[in-house]
Amino acid sequence: MSREWAALLAAAISGAIVGAATVATGSIVSEIGPVTIAFIRYLIGVLLLLPLALRIKWNPVSPKEFIAIFLFGTFQFAVLITLLNFSVIYIAAGLAVLIFASLPLQTMALAILFGRETFTLRKLIGIVLTIAGVGFAVGATAFTGEIDTMGWVAVGAAFSSAFVGALCSVLYAAYMPRYPTLQISTMAMGCAVVFLFGLALMEGELGALPSYSLNIWLVLLFVGLASAVGYFCWLYALAHIPPSNVTVFLGLSPITATILGAIFIAQPLAVADFIGTFLVIAGLVISLWRRDAAQ
Repeated sequence: MSREWAALLAAAISGAIVGAATVATGSIVSEIGPVTIAFIRYLIGVLLLLPLALRIKWNPVSPKEFIAIFLFGTFQFAVLITLLNFSVIYIAAGLAVLIFASLPLQTMALAILFGRETFTLRKLIGIVLTIAGVGFAVGATAFTGEIDTMGWVAVGAAFSSAFVGALCSVLYAAYMPRYPTLQISTMAMGCAVVFLFGLALMEGELGALPSYSLNIWLVLLFVGLASAVGYFCWLYALAHIPPSNVTVFLGLSPITATILGAIFIAQPLAVADFIGTFLVIAGLVISLWRRDAAQ
């Protein structure tokens, strides 16, 4: 039971960190390309994880499993982020966040399909409530303007981004018992950095690194640290509790972003924000209530 509670805490920390990193990234995205930001943040994350990872004993990795871990890292970071960033070019950011909030619902569906979990109405209701909570939190910015042809393509990209996250979360379960969390975290993020380096070169902004201000580097250092801690917590949680129980905590992300926005950039809080927070918390409680009996 103590491991389960630790895993739930790790999942909550990971969900909250995503929101904090979103706010921080939003403060510099107008000055640096999104791919370059992703490359630098995950490079910093790997560099922070590596000294700790080298202090533990690594389990041997077969070529087949290395390819799987490489694909996990590439899709979890590079492909997921690229699809999500593409979507916000053509649709409102709030709508993209709301679509991405379907990730725990997709995770539950895939986990049931692969025989990793069993269906429970309680968990379904809880997940739907967290999505509704996200809807209240971002509703003011989700449905602004009409959606044209490229907008529908962007909707598909946002949905695909959530699907990638859900699929990786479910498939990770087969590998987590075989390797220490630090090992697989460092390997997967390192593989993503290699892939993102090529994309960052294509974006053409790496040459501007020396000109970044101290403020930008502090933000990049923060999101890099957040990536390292958040991803480690994410994988630790996946190693000990069902994937849908982990991904449902992503509902905390927009709530955290809203609270931090109110604190640091004086973004006013609305009644919908409080309703959204209540629904997300209620959804989490319902999803996880008596989880040992439901799993």
